[in-house]
Amino acid sequence: MLSQDFFNDEFLEERVDTFYGYGNYKGNYWFIGMEERGEDFQDIEKRINIWSNRGRCEIDDVAEYHEAIGYGASFQPGAKAKLDVPVWRSIIRIVLSAKGTENIHIKDVREYQTNELGRKDKETCLLELFTLPSLSRKYWIYNEYSQLPFLSTRKTYEDYCVETRINHIRQRIQEHQPKAVVFYGRAFEYFWRKITENITNIEFTKPSESSLEDFFISRNNQTVFVMAKFPRALPNEYFHNIGRAIAAKIAEK
Repeated sequence: MLSQDFFNDEFLEERVDTFYGYGNYKGNYWFIGMEERGEDFQDIEKRINIWSNRGRCEIDDVAEYHEAIGYGASFQPGAKAKLDVPVWRSIIRIVLSAKGTENIHIKDVREYQTNELGRKDKETCLLELFTLPSLSRKYWIYNEYSQLPFLSTRKTYEDYCVETRINHIRQRIQEHQPKAVVFYGRAFEYFWRKITENITNIEFTKPSESSLEDFFISRNNQTVFVMAKFPRALPNEYFHNIGRAIAAKIAEK
């Protein structure tokens, strides 16, 4: 293997320690997932190098960053649906429904993505529990392209940083007190409960027994918390129902 076929370990280590996602910590609506998608070595190296070139920010502007790595088409006026990321479409439907929008059309989703989603001065914050891009949780290439000991396996990586990142996300929630925090990916419920355990002592409950409402919701005096399914092959109404439930919880305060 040629020497240039390695990640810059300085960049990797700092990213694990400092990068959390996109958007605005002062925004009303936060969304927290497992990790962002990355493809092969070349794709991930580009993502990490661009992050470094942009100042190694804790959170970045999602449109500006994706334009820098060559995926800016989704943020151009008139972007086609096929250019949208499914997770983003679902997040947008939750936000629009939480704000009272009815009869949401794809043009509404595109417009919000173009102008609002994950922007540094707007109303959403998109965070990741883990910071290194990966194709899936079963896919791990960092041991092949890095000499950092804690990247030898996914388990050593997660063990190395998970408590620090959980504590940091919790602190940011307590500091900024957003209106709503939505955790997506029910397989990671343990982590979501760890983040919230020192924020609210109110139990997560289901809004009803309806299968369409298969999510859990809780709140304290400042923030509504939701644990939802990962946005894959789910009807739009599922996300609209989450938004409506958030709005109802906010109205109770």
